[in-house]
Amino acid sequence: MRLAFPLFLSCFSLTAAEITRGPYLQLGHSEGMTIVWRTQGEMEAPVVRYWQEGHAAKSCSGRSILTRGQKSLSAIPEGQLQFEATLTGLQPDHTYQYAIFDGDQRLTPDDASYQLQTHPLIGEERDTRVWVVGDSGTGQIHQRKVHSAMLAYTAESPLDLYLHVGDMAYGQGTDPQFQSRFFEPYQVTLQSIGCWAALGNHEGKSSNGRKGVGPFFDAYVNPTQGESGGIPSGNESYYSFDYGTAHFICLNSYDVDRSEKGKMAQWLKRDLAATGAKWIIGFWHHPPYTKGTHDSDIEIELIEMRESIMPILEAGGVDLVLSGHSHIYERSMLIDKAYHTPTTADGVVLDDGDGHPTGDGAYQKPGEVTPHKGTVAIVTGHGGALGRNSRGVMPIMRSIVLDHGSTILDISGDTLDAVMIDLNGKERDRFQIKKEGQVSHEVIANPRIATRETEERTGAGVLGAPATREAARLAKLAGEKSIPQPLPKKFTPLIPRNDEWSYLAHDQKPETEMWTRVGFDAAEEGWAKGPAGFGYGDSDDRTVFKDMAKKYTEVYIRKEFEIPEGTNLAKLGVAINFDDGFILHINGHQAISRSVRRSPNGKFTIASHEASGFEYYSLKEFAQHFVIGQNVIAIEGFNVSLTSSDFSLDPYLIEDLTAN
Repeated sequence: MRLAFPLFLSCFSLTAAEITRGPYLQLGHSEGMTIVWRTQGEMEAPVVRYWQEGHAAKSCSGRSILTRGQKSLSAIPEGQLQFEATLTGLQPDHTYQYAIFDGDQRLTPDDASYQLQTHPLIGEERDTRVWVVGDSGTGQIHQRKVHSAMLAYTAESPLDLYLHVGDMAYGQGTDPQFQSRFFEPYQVTLQSIGCWAALGNHEGKSSNGRKGVGPFFDAYVNPTQGESGGIPSGNESYYSFDYGTAHFICLNSYDVDRSEKGKMAQWLKRDLAATGAKWIIGFWHHPPYTKGTHDSDIEIELIEMRESIMPILEAGGVDLVLSGHSHIYERSMLIDKAYHTPTTADGVVLDDGDGHPTGDGAYQKPGEVTPHKGTVAIVTGHGGALGRNSRGVMPIMRSIVLDHGSTILDISGDTLDAVMIDLNGKERDRFQIKKEGQVSHEVIANPRIATRETEERTGAGVLGAPATREAARLAKLAGEKSIPQPLPKKFTPLIPRNDEWSYLAHDQKPETEMWTRVGFDAAEEGWAKGPAGFGYGDSDDRTVFKDMAKKYTEVYIRKEFEIPEGTNLAKLGVAINFDDGFILHINGHQAISRSVRRSPNGKFTIASHEASGFEYYSLKEFAQHFVIGQNVIAIEGFNVSLTSSDFSLDPYLIEDLTAN
């Protein structure tokens, strides 16, 4: 029973400030924590009351709470204020419950889930559970399912730490996007677990890591002076902290100097030299090794993190590096000195086993931190976004999964266990690192090399996934069964002819299948707008792709629209003039295709089809995918070849009003 409980029996005021963000935890260490929240309207006397079970409450107020508004924040809605309460003098590794008050008026619910756990003393051995997620900030169902899967998986053994490897607020990292795509979906976790975050490229569109300004830096309170362990960095975009026997290093791979002589690298060397931690874990956004939706052999941020930063980390004895950006899960073997471009497995693999304790066995490392005794690299950029395809296979990888999910780390004494769980809570990969005694590795001369067969393609919208193949088969069958019909004599347009659509062309492709769903922000993802029809070469196109011939064969268009009350969803149909093929999606569901064949590995074969006028296809079989209200039609358009003389894609959507 909490002795402090009777003190909190105060009434809510109708005029009390309303909490609009949080509360959430930041800047934890063994003796303190920062609690952050926002309100609509001013607070007369902001107070945080906190207590241990069975003890009287203490208060944090006055100068211990920093109030910030539009003048000191880069972006905040009008009329809102942000409060940052710094709690000090706490006991190490203790749990406290807390509540936000305005004077005597309680603003947070009387709920035990509002609690914080201080860090253990640096170097103190303690079982530690860490959630790692990246590229989550879509605001869509897959993000919520990944979070729910983590909560279920950790219900009996809750988290201690939360690491985010960037891109938590698509597409520009704006303040409203942080609110709807990070704080609101994760509130139940953020109110009790501090999130330590890396700056992603999408946050970088509105935040500056060199200057430490923007919505990202408004949201986070990161250490700059070694407040949570480690050497002071003087920059909130890269920092370190300790939790028991583990030392965590967050780096900025986006917009600071990544060279070996840069300030970040020089700080990293000092930080590694100073730590006495048993476990060293680095995390940042751009992966040093990937062939998912990004390619670490050709993209400069990824190359520089591999060539300049990985040597410093491995010389400092790093055990694990975590990243995102590439919308996939990839996990390496135990590697060392894999710095070359392009990356190969030659001369860099110390253990090519699966690392599973009941499989090939755990990866072995010395008990003491020792340079160049092996690193495992994980790309976990699939917490909300997911690639439709991979760009190849990174040869050093031991596990590759194209599905939504996240990674959970368990550190216990001389053992680190890592597991990837998908959005349904299923374990898809597991490995272990064991650190004890003296261990000597020989580089494996002919290591196992990842191939396409290594990939597990199971995610929604992933090319080659069983569900995608089946959807493609049904769409093709529907197209073959749907004999083009004359346009109904009486109809009403839901998407009028020549209406404006968003489109992606010029040899660009969507990274994920989110473009087929309602809520995808096409403008922020760089899509253009234009009237249908789309094409070139036959003088009847309204949006002309002058650069398409001999350069690319695929175009993507989407249109969000309203279906009003009273519409008969079974009477909807599409009129389309096309050359040569198309695949039509309704609210994320593949519905109908013509002249398109998709192979098991996701490749397309297109048959020639001349655009000789509008063909009408009933969508009655797919009525269940429409809803009254907001919908989206998304269409992939295909040309038969690069040398084709023309291309056309000209759709509109109608409701057939003809009597049965």
